[in-house]
Amino acid sequence: MTIIEKYKTYRKIGMELNHKIMDSCLDRDVLMKSARLLGIARGKTLIFDSEDETSVLMDFALNEYRVNNKNTIEIYREKIGWQNEIEKDILDALLSSYTSLFKVTSIYEAENTLLLNDILNKKDNLKLIDIAFSKTAIPGLLLFIRLIPFKDFNMTSGISFAFPGDLEEYLLRRYKKLSKKVKTDSESIKRFISFFRLSKTDGIEVGYV
Repeated sequence: MTIIEKYKTYRKIGMELNHKIMDSCLDRDVLMKSARLLGIARGKTLIFDSEDETSVLMDFALNEYRVNNKNTIEIYREKIGWQNEIEKDILDALLSSYTSLFKVTSIYEAENTLLLNDILNKKDNLKLIDIAFSKTAIPGLLLFIRLIPFKDFNMTSGISFAFPGDLEEYLLRRYKKLSKKVKTDSESIKRFISFFRLSKTDGIEVGYV
């Protein structure tokens, strides 16, 4: 199996696994509290500005929101486990995943890969496989994504906030200010919410696959 074939297999099984996790372990209370933190709940009603925001809410509720210091992925892994080695791989990778602001430095369309610099963690030359981004991204573009690391490759969880490359300094300044207003001790939650808000004011539209 080539890396791209493996990526496609993991992407497909990952999406199916996501639905299983949501159906069996995503508590409605966690969903509503996540929506309130993100600012997309009015009372008991969810208000989305776009279809993409449903994916943003799910990503946040599954990976970021914690109950007794465990996110929904961990709860699923302990309670239900995995049906095969690929599911185990995906669950382990999700538990190692993290969000950051990345800069696209190079694109290799034939290989469906991009090279990224992690701006917040100061890590360079991270290779990402993403079929859509390899066709649509341009060098210099800034992407806020959840990076899911596997042994052979990295991929995203599917959500992304894109920004023009020339906004880097401005975004870092605004992120520092916005994160102070988020009422949580979790740096990861502060980061996600801050960049979600920035995507509404300064983001550019991206397509999802």
